[in-house]
Amino acid sequence: MKLTKGAVAVALALLPVKVMAEDVIKLGLFNRDTAIIVAESKGFLKQENIRVEINTVTDSPTLLRNLIKGNYDLILNNADNVIAWAEGQGEDPQKNDFVIFLGGSQGVDQKLVVAPGINDFSALKGKVFAVDAPTTGYAIVGVYIMKKHGLEWNRDYTFKSFGNTTARADAMNRGDASGAMMSMPDDDIQKRGFKVLAKSEDYVKHYARGLGATRRDWANTHEDLVVRFTRAMIRASDWVQDPKNKDEAIQLLLSETKNNKARAEAMYAQTISPTMGLTPRSRIDLEGIRTVLELREVAGLMKPPVPKPEKYVDERFYKKALATLAK
Repeated sequence: MKLTKGAVAVALALLPVKVMAEDVIKLGLFNRDTAIIVAESKGFLKQENIRVEINTVTDSPTLLRNLIKGNYDLILNNADNVIAWAEGQGEDPQKNDFVIFLGGSQGVDQKLVVAPGINDFSALKGKVFAVDAPTTGYAIVGVYIMKKHGLEWNRDYTFKSFGNTTARADAMNRGDASGAMMSMPDDDIQKRGFKVLAKSEDYVKHYARGLGATRRDWANTHEDLVVRFTRAMIRASDWVQDPKNKDEAIQLLLSETKNNKARAEAMYAQTISPTMGLTPRSRIDLEGIRTVLELREVAGLMKPPVPKPEKYVDERFYKKALATLAK
């Protein structure tokens, strides 16, 4: 019996459809930045058949320990934390084979903020400086800035770990610390009665932050997944850096800023800034990683000659993602 075209179409429609299960990536980070918000909201991750389970933390040791244990597959974080923990200079002494596979943002958006009564750098002598972790992250930028003003770590001031920006600010309000590096908005700094003593951007011109990193063995055994995630993030970066998407991008950022339009606009402005924003097409900022290594040397945490940035980077995943974007 010969079936009509209509009958064939009906028969095909009744066949069970095999739906490909989404690949789940356990992602660790401090805050959802513009790129990951756009990648989720605009469907760029879904386009790659990826769903991310986002895990937010309040301190870098928790972030890196969870990556080491396999609780997180990937993290978005500063190059400094990745390098420090790779070299056994984090909170835990063992070395780790981490790899940076995706670019993020450039420049340092931190301010050196001090408590009431501190009016200049000399007043920080003998004081406690609140940090996320004493040998990693923006604490090292703080060491560099204060060194420029004649202050030496562990001679003129000490570090104490409290966690993220909010935790450090709370410590200052309690009187447990006199200063900290912070990304807190200026109006919040003023409300707490704090003062900005210095801006990192006046001291450090290149800095790699918000990078994609993971364990090298995990990346090698999940190469296709890493490439697809990278491709989604490149698409997100391209989309948000296209001026015609400005209004929609700001609308997407309202969810991250508790519907504060002024902050959403400020977040967008920083995202597209040529000195503080996302790197073009999410490229890996080797110059920014080199700066991180130099800062660690100045702080006495790495002996010269410091390694080249390429030691901590594998551009293979990024290059494959870029080459297949149009396919």
